[in-house]
Order: sequence, then C-alpha cells, then structure tokens
Amino acid sequence: MSSSYIYFAIILSAIATYLPRILGAMSSAYVDENGKIFKFVSCISYGILAALISRIFIYPVGALEETATLSRLIAAALTIACLFMTRKNVLFSSLFGIILFGIIEY
Repeated sequence: MSSSYIYFAIILSAIATYLPRILGAMSSAYVDENGKIFKFVSCISYGILAALISRIFIYPVGALEETATLSRLIAAALTIACLFMTRKNVLFSSLFGIILFGIIEY
C-alpha cells in the first residue's frame, strides 16, 4: 500500500470530523435556543437517552447481565431519589448509587 493512500485517508477523516464542527460553530449564532426546532431536537435526544438507559436496565450486557433486575431497579430508584434530595448533586448521587448497588449485590 502506498503512503499516499494513508495521507489521503487522514485528510479525508479530518475533513469529515472538523467540517461539521466548523459549520455548527458558524451557524450557532443563528439558532434560537427557545425555538420549536431546538426544543424538538432536545426532546428527541432525551428520548434516545432514556431508551438507552432503559435498555441497559432491562437487557444488560456483560457483567451487569449476571445481576438481578430488581436490584438494578432499586438502586436506580434510590439514586434518583438521592439526586433530588441533594438538590441535583450528580457526583454525590452517582457515588451513592454505585456504593448502594455494590451493597445490594454483595
């Protein structure tokens, strides 16, 4: 394989990576954060995130697959409760959830 193919692949991948970022940065001044399209895209992204998290709880893969569904759901529910009780302190509630899940599974 010639070295020119490697340089071509690097340049092509750089264009594919940075061109959308540049175009997004240039067009960000024209996007209304309170507009209907922005809210629609935000709702879609939250929906996809919720579906992925639900999939992890219901059909886990790997080491999480060996744990009980009930213990995952209890740990998640108590972690969400801890999140709201600590005024949305994500770091503390995440650590609480990890430790709680470890205790439940032990």
